[in-house]
Amino acid sequence: MLVRTREAFSPYYNYGLVPLGKGEEVSGGLALFLLETGSAVDPVDDDAKAWRPPGREEPEPEIPAELDIEASAAAVLAWVGDDPERAAEALAAEQAKDKPRSTLVKQLEKAAAVELVEE
Repeated sequence: MLVRTREAFSPYYNYGLVPLGKGEEVSGGLALFLLETGSAVDPVDDDAKAWRPPGREEPEPEIPAELDIEASAAAVLAWVGDDPERAAEALAAEQAKDKPRSTLVKQLEKAAAVELVEE
């Protein structure tokens, strides 16, 4: 976990004051502590960006009525849901793109394969 300070401050951590300068990168337990206490820090790596305060889980993506293949992978998967026909439609649209998203293609292939097994 890695965060960057937005200003200089000295939090009390591990039985002492820890002087931090503006723009300093902090990792590990201290980084988590700074996030948990709402200190003036910005997340740098994926772990820090994914951290959410207790009770603030990531919101569910809205499910659009029509397929928007340019939307985020989460939005495409939300549109597909458990429907193998929608998965096949989204898979075809994604594979028709100049640069298909490989992870999304794999997930759509799995969802579309359910239809083949059921028939």
